[in-house]
Amino acid sequence: MENNPLTLIVREKKLGSLVTNAKEIKAFVEEQLKTYNVDNYTGDAKQAAKDKAELNNAAKRLNDERIYLEKEWNMPFLEFKNIVKETTDLINSASAKLDLIVKEQEAKEKAEKQAEIEKLWAAKNFSLVELGRVFNPKWLNKTTKLTSVDVEMDDIIKRINGDLASLDAFGEDTATLKDIYLSTLNLQMTLNKGAELKANRERLAAMEAQKKAEAEKAQNEETSVNEPEQTAEEPEETKEEVSESEETKPVEDNSVPKMPIYKFNLSGDENEIALVKEIAAGIGLNIIPSITMTGNGNQIAIFKKLLNDNGYAYDKQGIINLAVRKID
Repeated sequence: MENNPLTLIVREKKLGSLVTNAKEIKAFVEEQLKTYNVDNYTGDAKQAAKDKAELNNAAKRLNDERIYLEKEWNMPFLEFKNIVKETTDLINSASAKLDLIVKEQEAKEKAEKQAEIEKLWAAKNFSLVELGRVFNPKWLNKTTKLTSVDVEMDDIIKRINGDLASLDAFGEDTATLKDIYLSTLNLQMTLNKGAELKANRERLAAMEAQKKAEAEKAQNEETSVNEPEQTAEEPEETKEEVSESEETKPVEDNSVPKMPIYKFNLSGDENEIALVKEIAAGIGLNIIPSITMTGNGNQIAIFKKLLNDNGYAYDKQGIINLAVRKID
């Protein structure tokens, strides 16, 4: 690699040699430590202070010598290290300047591709959602072809139209839910909101119905209290005012109350349903052809849409749901 001017070449390397009496000094100190032990020391406090000062001075001189030799020993390498550091700084500076040129070119290419992508989206004539709402940053990568972007755009538009169509089954809430969907582009979140709106509306309707029933009940009770007692026999003058035609008019018998008609649906296994049909037929109950299905809110909404597509619809009528079970 000598031909590359930026490749480091070691032309000569000699490891230095340092010969000292450091080991002898260590051995001497280890031997002398025995005499400086509290149990073995023979001197008094004054002598101990003197010996202590001598030892501290010896340690300082020894360490100073080590520092001096270390600097002298490392000086050639430090010089080499500094030269390499300065050189790498120069190289990095030059690389950063070239990086600006590279990034400017990349930004230019991405801007040009962005413009092509915007043309593709405009050609779709799909104004419900802006491009920025569905834009995928990977479309700007060099490896992503415009043909692939075009296919992905078609898939996105198809999905949005399909989601909006599925919301048509929500009736009076459809407009609100479509507005929510176009703001979030999240079908599941929108369906959850639709179920919430329906539940709220049903609770409010039930509350209003209860209030109306209570008001009617109170009014009937008030009318019953204020109504005058009827005598066992009408006054003579009232009888005389009754015309002949009125006397011969058949009197409607209100003593027999009209029986309400109920519609109810029963679920159970095959044997249970067969027994129910037999009992119902025996007492003259009218058996209406029907099926019982279960599903979540999303499935029911799609089911209603498919019925509409085939020319059918269903109404929510009052019905009692009963589950048949064998009595233990």
